[in-house]
Amino acid sequence: MVFNILSLIFFSILTFNCGSNNSDLSPEASKSIIKGAPDWYLNTPIKQGFIIVPSSATSQDMQLAVNKATLDAANTLASMINSDMNALLKRVREEIGTDDDSSLVDTFSQVQEQVVSTSINNYNISKKQILREKNNDGKNIFRAYVLIEWDENAADEKILEQIKSDKALYDLMRTTELYDEMSNKVEKYKKKYRNQ
Repeated sequence: MVFNILSLIFFSILTFNCGSNNSDLSPEASKSIIKGAPDWYLNTPIKQGFIIVPSSATSQDMQLAVNKATLDAANTLASMINSDMNALLKRVREEIGTDDDSSLVDTFSQVQEQVVSTSINNYNISKKQILREKNNDGKNIFRAYVLIEWDENAADEKILEQIKSDKALYDLMRTTELYDEMSNKVEKYKKKYRNQ
């Protein structure tokens, strides 16, 4: 009986000590953390034809900090692209109308979603910086800063290729200003990036 009570007390103490050993992986912002942030994180660069997203995350494991920051940036990118897709679809509806050609608008929407969903993972981590810092408990953790970029012109090019492969959609879309704008963007993109 005494052995059981002592075992229970020992197990309780062990559980309590192991359970309270969690590190704070979200330290409060301090001047040193903000001062250590790279300039490209604080002032996101602009690159024509690309969507650029910075992010940071912390972890006791360096690679996990990088993975968390990358995933956060990718989720932000996906939200931005989704917003752009909705605006583009609204513009298509306005330019070609929704009454007579609703099936073509639906086709455009499907083409757009297919292209973006297959290319959204084609982002590039253009910059990465990893710092060691102390959390609020004084323990060492890693803070990873990442900057990802996604080539929206390449996605536009794929959308145009898909539009051209559907004759009815192509015949309707090529009469719009939107189609001309997308074509011009793609041509500039080809000249700039394919001839390097």
